[in-house]
Amino acid sequence: MLYQTIVDFFIENIEKGSILPGEKLPSLRKISDQFDVSLSTAVEAYRKLELFGYVSAKDRSGYSARLPSQSENVLRPSEKFRSKISEIEHIDEIIDLINQTMDIETAPFGVGTPALEKFPNRMVNKYMVQTIKHQPHSTGAYIFGMGLEDLRQELSRWMRPWVGVSSYKDILITNGCLEAINIALASECDAGDIVAIESPCYFGLLHAIHHHGLKALEVKTDPKEGLDPEAFETLAKSNKIKALISTPNAQNPLGFTMSDERKKQILAICHKYKIRLIEDDLYGELSFDKKRPKSYKYFDKEGIVTHCSSFSKFLGPGLRIGWCIPAENSDRYIRQKLSLNLSTSTLTQYVVSSILRNEDLLKVGQNLGAYYQQNIQIYSNVINGHLGSKVCLSDPTGSYFLWVRVEGLNALEAFQKAKRQKISFTPGPLFSATRQYQNYLRVNCAHEFNEKRNQELIRLCKILGG
Repeated sequence: MLYQTIVDFFIENIEKGSILPGEKLPSLRKISDQFDVSLSTAVEAYRKLELFGYVSAKDRSGYSARLPSQSENVLRPSEKFRSKISEIEHIDEIIDLINQTMDIETAPFGVGTPALEKFPNRMVNKYMVQTIKHQPHSTGAYIFGMGLEDLRQELSRWMRPWVGVSSYKDILITNGCLEAINIALASECDAGDIVAIESPCYFGLLHAIHHHGLKALEVKTDPKEGLDPEAFETLAKSNKIKALISTPNAQNPLGFTMSDERKKQILAICHKYKIRLIEDDLYGELSFDKKRPKSYKYFDKEGIVTHCSSFSKFLGPGLRIGWCIPAENSDRYIRQKLSLNLSTSTLTQYVVSSILRNEDLLKVGQNLGAYYQQNIQIYSNVINGHLGSKVCLSDPTGSYFLWVRVEGLNALEAFQKAKRQKISFTPGPLFSATRQYQNYLRVNCAHEFNEKRNQELIRLCKILGG
């Protein structure tokens, strides 16, 4: 895209101070001449810069530089947070709201799907055709047990920089990441056990905890730094916690990535109090950092981490290829897998194995991460521009979600109002075992921002602002 060169030039110079906030920028005609582009390309470049928050436009006076708003609207930890052991009682509400957000005619700020149009579909389809042609048995066979050996070998090699050395024999192939987490919960816990969770956390984890007859204990979580080690240890001292589910990298819905030091602190607490750690590392490839962040498993010296992930968020959710690396005793995990289904799709196991062997999937994730980072900046600027001091936003380091607090909001009531206007978002109480976060919501920023999406987001802001 021709305008991207102009966009990159101004962002770089504004951020390093070569162009100062408030400084008048060249006219569209001068931009057209300087970069040898059409006037329409110059207009598009300034429009993008305005959306990103680096340019402000004034009638008849042209454009001036600015820095995107930062500190005043960045989300802080909830002051009303509370921790207590609880059974999850709003599962029907969670399922109902999920179903309501799936309407294709509704603005997709609620549903958690990634930008499917940005996935490497052509590449995946190429390997799908090759697999069917050269390995026709792949459409008519089960692969029992741990899964396709070739895929597991490729996974072991591919994950080594952030998971550490793991034998392919320890990797169990699953139907996505959530199945891996369900298998881990069933293998590590018994009905009535206490499972610690980040707060807020992905509501699918709450559903899984409820399904296995477990109790949830929410742990104070910083929107920027992640799970609070001090708060976690305080709870571990006074409660018999069986397992912790934690998403250390690009967490849903907050978007934080924990530092390596904090990961080590959490691991040390788990080891001290004999707590199993079930790691949900689903979004790690969508980090905004150019280097894929390390997992808990990488630092695990005591054998307490079960690592779970999948390719659903950057290669294709329809492939249904996930995995877990059990902390120990994979026999329990295999039995749990067989109780759910005999085998993950044989065809897609062969397909993903070939892709891993021949393609740079980290680059695929990095490209998506860069796209989502730009989208989050745009969505943040629109929300800030229309809600101002009433709103505080998360500052994600990965994935494609914004966690939003709006002063005076009743998120569940606003959801019903937005639904009538064919707009979705996910209300905050769904992300809490105890229905906290009544004035919070999650906004999906994955989908391409255009004028239609802009108008839908403005309408959402009007609903949220009352």
